[in-house]
Amino acid sequence: MVQRVHKLRVKCMKCDKEWHKESSVSWGPEDFTSSLCDICFREVISPVIHKKQLREGNFDCFGKPVEYCDQLECKYREWCLRWGQAEKVGKKVARSR
Repeated sequence: MVQRVHKLRVKCMKCDKEWHKESSVSWGPEDFTSSLCDICFREVISPVIHKKQLREGNFDCFGKPVEYCDQLECKYREWCLRWGQAEKVGKKVARSR
């Protein structure tokens, strides 16, 4: 049995940006859900993670490095570096358009 993929509208609760995500449920054209877009999520979560980083004895630098981080024991290091790389790639794509 092949499951059909539908699109669901998602609207950022903070900035009202809209995008679509795949869903197995059939949604109507006026149906949508809410979440935070990547930029708003980062704005909301960064201060929380910064406080945790300081409590753990690291720098409060989440979301700032792009290619390198010397905080090898930081719980958020890999997530932060992936986020920085994705942002860097996104800026390159935007410049090439």
